[in-house]
Amino acid sequence: DPAGWAAAGEMVREAYTKRREDDDWGQAGTQVRKVLDDAQRDRLVSNVSGHLLQGVTRPVLDRALQYWRNIDKNIGDRIAAEVNGG
Repeated sequence: DPAGWAAAGEMVREAYTKRREDDDWGQAGTQVRKVLDDAQRDRLVSNVSGHLLQGVTRPVLDRALQYWRNIDKNIGDRIAAEVNGG
């Protein structure tokens, strides 16, 4: 093949079929809980909080905090505490 592509089996073009475990939060949650260490989680909370404190409006802020809680409740709660001054 001139393009350098190789495949085993038939190539098809079709929509991806979601599996039961597919969602918007699973991979990010695994990253936070199983890949990052405590120091990296601390930096994540600090970085996200710092960016959210840069004038993000309350409706957007509330949605961002909910997203982080969906990823990992503990991390989301920690970010919310930083952003909400406590």
